[in-house]
Amino acid sequence: MKFFSLNRPGSITIAYLILGLGWIFLSDRITDLLFSNDIKQLSRFQLYKGSFYVIATSLILYFLIRRLYRAVNLRNQEMELLFSNPDLGLIRLDGDFKFLEVTSNFEKATGYFAHDLLGKPIFHFIPDQLIETSVKDFQKIKSSPSTKSFIFYLPFLAKNGNLLFFNLYGIQVPDKEKNFIAAVQNITKEELALQKLEAKNQQLIELASDQSHLVRAPLARILAISDLIDQKHHLNEEEKEFLIGKIKISAEELDMQIRKISLKMNS
Repeated sequence: MKFFSLNRPGSITIAYLILGLGWIFLSDRITDLLFSNDIKQLSRFQLYKGSFYVIATSLILYFLIRRLYRAVNLRNQEMELLFSNPDLGLIRLDGDFKFLEVTSNFEKATGYFAHDLLGKPIFHFIPDQLIETSVKDFQKIKSSPSTKSFIFYLPFLAKNGNLLFFNLYGIQVPDKEKNFIAAVQNITKEELALQKLEAKNQQLIELASDQSHLVRAPLARILAISDLIDQKHHLNEEEKEFLIGKIKISAEELDMQIRKISLKMNS
């Protein structure tokens, strides 16, 4: 840890005390040496010395206050972004994971008003098929050290019945109540896009399976019959008509399978 820092009030106070006392002692010594026998000059120098000290300390205070103001203003802008961004928010939960506080953007995202959420456990808003896993994860968070931060994936039923997805980035507040505070990020759009990609990937796997089985079977029959005809066996007209009929049947089957695959790809 740095001994001196402009971010620490104690450091600024000690520095000001040392510089102030040093200036008073040093300037008085110089005054005694230069004007010890001239009261008028001594009085004038004391005036100049005091004025210089006031101006110098005013400038120092100005730069320190301006620096503090910029830091506070920047933090206010960050907090405004957090509280106004519809995809971000803050929540506070008690030790039983009941809502204690929610920000307005979390209300807007879920469709609930604060009075709909406060006092209710967060599990009340998790789908039944996912609640068991969520409870286990929350219990792990509760049993972990209070200084350890956590990231939690939260499926959440909105007031209109839609399923939302949030990431919680939180920590346990080090107080006797052992509450939890968490930043909330709405990742519903990303989650739905990922699910859509996974569904498309499954569709491609099914199409590959169809291509390797349903398409290749009639194609193999067509190739086999064509090869048989090309070998110029002594085939009578009846046999040729029979084989050509088989080619037609296989071609129609192949066409049907290709149409099915085309429908799946466009669905």
